[in-house]
Amino acid sequence: MVDGEAVLCEIWDTCPKVEENTETVSLTAGSEAVQWADGLLLVYSITDRDSFNYIRRAKEELAGDTPVALVGNKVDMVHLRQVSTDEGDILAKDFECKFFEISAAEHVYQVAEAFLELCREVLTSKRKSKQSFIDKIDRMLSGSRTYNRGKSDSISPKE
Repeated sequence: MVDGEAVLCEIWDTCPKVEENTETVSLTAGSEAVQWADGLLLVYSITDRDSFNYIRRAKEELAGDTPVALVGNKVDMVHLRQVSTDEGDILAKDFECKFFEISAAEHVYQVAEAFLELCREVLTSKRKSKQSFIDKIDRMLSGSRTYNRGKSDSISPKE
C-alpha cells in the first residue's frame, strides 16, 4: 500500500552485460527489456565508478517520461568510495529525479523509502496521464459543433 492505494511492484534486477572479447557494455538489451516499466530505480555502487558511468549512459538510452529514482548504494563502505555524494546529486538533478544514498546491507528502511518514493512518483505520473486524457476528451466533447452543410455540399442541382 502506498498512501492508501494498492500498488503491484515487479522488481527486475538487470545487470549490465559485457560483450565477450570486448570492454563494451550492452545497453540495448537492458533498455528493450525495461520499456514496459512504469518506474525505474537506477542503482549504482559508490565504490564502483564504472557502475555510476553505466547508469549515466543507460539513462540516456532510456530517455522518456518514465519516473526515475537514483540510488547510490554501499554507503557503509565509505572508505572505498569512488563516487562522491555531490556527483550523485548532480546526476539526479540532470535526470530530474529523487536521489538517495543508502546501505542496502545495513538499512532496510532506506531501501524501502527509495521504493516508496518511486511508487509515489509512478502514481503521480499515472494520475497526470489519466487527467490529461480526460482533459483531451472533455475538450473534444465541449468543442464539438453541429455540421452545417454548405452550398457546395448540397446534393441538389446547382442553380
